[in-house]
Amino acid sequence: MRITCFLIVFVLFVCACSPSKENEYRYLLNALKAKDVIELTSNEGRSRLIVSPWHQGKIIATTYDGLDANYNGWVNISAIEDSSKNIGGEERLWIGPLGSQFSFYFQQVTPLHDDNWKVPDVINKESYTVISKNKSSIELSKDMRLVNHIGTEFNFLVNRKINILSSNEIQENLHFKILESSNYVAFETKHLLTNLDSIAWTEEKGLVGLWSAGMYQGTDDTIVIIPLIKNGNSSNILTYLASIDSSRLYVKNNTLLFKADGKFRSKIGIPPEIAPNIYGCFSKTKQRLTIIQYKKENDSLYSNSFVDILDHPYKGEAIPIYNHSENFYELESNGALKALKPNEVTSHWQRIYHFSDSDDNLNQISKNVLGIDLTECTLR
Repeated sequence: MRITCFLIVFVLFVCACSPSKENEYRYLLNALKAKDVIELTSNEGRSRLIVSPWHQGKIIATTYDGLDANYNGWVNISAIEDSSKNIGGEERLWIGPLGSQFSFYFQQVTPLHDDNWKVPDVINKESYTVISKNKSSIELSKDMRLVNHIGTEFNFLVNRKINILSSNEIQENLHFKILESSNYVAFETKHLLTNLDSIAWTEEKGLVGLWSAGMYQGTDDTIVIIPLIKNGNSSNILTYLASIDSSRLYVKNNTLLFKADGKFRSKIGIPPEIAPNIYGCFSKTKQRLTIIQYKKENDSLYSNSFVDILDHPYKGEAIPIYNHSENFYELESNGALKALKPNEVTSHWQRIYHFSDSDDNLNQISKNVLGIDLTECTLR
């Protein structure tokens, strides 16, 4: 009798401690196979990612410990077959601006208000065409037509190339040696946007920009860490959607800390003049340090996320961070907006690196890459 009770308790304990199958990379991969997803791998198969051309060329998820490990990213499994729902995904390309009279997300409906938010189908529902692929990279493309809030039409071509990075590429990009104990996965997305119109785009009628964003599951201890430049402080930070107190947003020693728990809808923007070209995100619960590196330009025209008719619509942010109230947050970067002539091209790239290890070893990575001690990254 005692043995039987012990076995029951043991089984219940194992089940309680085991990760849900739905959180496993293999489960997600199998659920997506009907959509002809494409997998990229490196590090002898331990580092993997899923790309879905049907889901707008999104990187749905990654893993750094093989098929049977949990995946990174926030994914809505129920949306795999339903394009009207948000599937989430670890990295997507959207087109800016988001806010202002030049936004693509409010059609020509007035007033310009959150209640009229609608992501255009060409961005959110239509598939991409695969141009080429191999074990570690894939290239896709999409012709797009968008009309901004004031009625300016834009026709352009988007090329999207995704590479899963090797350990050598990671070390070369970040200038440090990966610890033997670390699990890791990293990828790079490169985008080209070509003006297909017969006329040049102008600031007066609106511009078009590349915008990289990824969705992740929030936890109570997830902190976005941004080392500000040029003595940036809290008064320089753009805030949207809600007032944010010091329990969620705090700047100390020129380092911005932002709580990404997925429980309080809020958004911040880091203007280009104080934005670094690399920042991080740490979760002690997940034993994961994420590094985000992107193409930082000297251009001054950036998308502003404020939903209104703006006097200064191009005074925006290079780094937007979004915390939702439905258990996810977003790590993002904006490319500069360009007044492109016909057939002229603009570009943007972003790299995401995930490392999993002990707290001490992740802290060593953070100090090497960001120059920041994770033990000091706590909100008061």
